[in-house]
Amino acid sequence: MMRCWWMACALVVGDVVRGDEKPVPAAANPAPVVYTQFRAEVLDVVDAVLIGKVIEVMSLRGTDVVRIEIGEWKQGVRPQGVHGPVDEVTLLAAPGDYFVATEQMLFLKLFEKGPRYSAFNRVARSDPDWDAKLACLDQNLALARIEKDEDRRREARKLLYDQLTSRLNWTRWHAYHELAWVRKNVPALVTREDRDDLRKAATACDDAKLKEKVLKLLQEWER
Repeated sequence: MMRCWWMACALVVGDVVRGDEKPVPAAANPAPVVYTQFRAEVLDVVDAVLIGKVIEVMSLRGTDVVRIEIGEWKQGVRPQGVHGPVDEVTLLAAPGDYFVATEQMLFLKLFEKGPRYSAFNRVARSDPDWDAKLACLDQNLALARIEKDEDRRREARKLLYDQLTSRLNWTRWHAYHELAWVRKNVPALVTREDRDDLRKAATACDDAKLKEKVLKLLQEWER
């Protein structure tokens, strides 16, 4: 970021730089704008996201110690072992939360700075909306990797529309909740033209309850 001209020149008197002044620290780059609730309230608050299989559950003083075999590491710094990235992680859970051989989508936080984790959230492979939720995760991770704010902003708007017009019920409702969050937190993301397109998409929706909620939200946006 370019420093203001008066800040760049503040230490100069004529042609002499005053030696008793402390140097002015360079301005830090602003944090990237977050355009989805999923990122703001999940991805940005966890230490690791992965797909894994439960390979062992051990009871220890009222807590289950769960070993997870890593299938796919999605986000975060993957722990390193002697021979490179580890193949499994361990997490602490309430008794009965996990069963051997089940596959999980895990959103983990370090437990007391590690190396074990605790689950911030999780989705079992048996969840009927697994595919929709996995797609949502991958879409948000891809969005977060976009460096230029202008490009990220454009893709976030497109994602809202694509999700609202999805054939999957879970995805459409997720889009509604995202839209409500955007209106509260980053309302400038959605332009009037976008709202017109979203209104047309909602009108064509065959879910009467969802249509009602989205149209009401868009109507309130105009006030």
